[in-house]
Amino acid sequence: MLRMKTYTKAAGAFAAMAVAATIGGLGSATAQSNDLSTLPVDPNLLTDSLAYSAAPFVINPNGQQGIQADYTHREGGTRSITTTILLYPNEEAAAASLSAAADQVAAPRKVAAAVGANGNLIAGTTLDGTQSTSVLTFTQGNAATTIQFDGPLNDPAPEDFVLDYGKKQDTAILDWQGV
Repeated sequence: MLRMKTYTKAAGAFAAMAVAATIGGLGSATAQSNDLSTLPVDPNLLTDSLAYSAAPFVINPNGQQGIQADYTHREGGTRSITTTILLYPNEEAAAASLSAAADQVAAPRKVAAAVGANGNLIAGTTLDGTQSTSVLTFTQGNAATTIQFDGPLNDPAPEDFVLDYGKKQDTAILDWQGV
């Protein structure tokens, strides 16, 4: 009888732990996991289509800790989105890293963007003058993000799409950081 009560209690405790793990998850989330591949936002989530295809992600582009994701539109590859998220030792270094973004845009028009911290939208043309380009930059903690939208010269990415995409990317970074 004593043995049966012990088994019953153990089974009850195990069942309670299983329910708790199912509802609450196992362990706690760690801030800034090492899996950078969860960071880039797929543009198809905003367009509710499969218009963009992704190239393999580049981990630690140019030797800098982070990730780069390149997406190309199915219509002849005339549109592309490149998301680069780099990690720095602190927020100040992340913010300082974004200052060169305007150097990649000819005839840049820069406006503040309500995305993350230090958000800016720089629009113009590519340096060779063959495409329109919009570059959204922002930080979130020690993460510096640059999202470049390239397209036909006379058909730039709509500003509302650029900002919506940036806000989704900012949310993904916050989730990844465990904020």
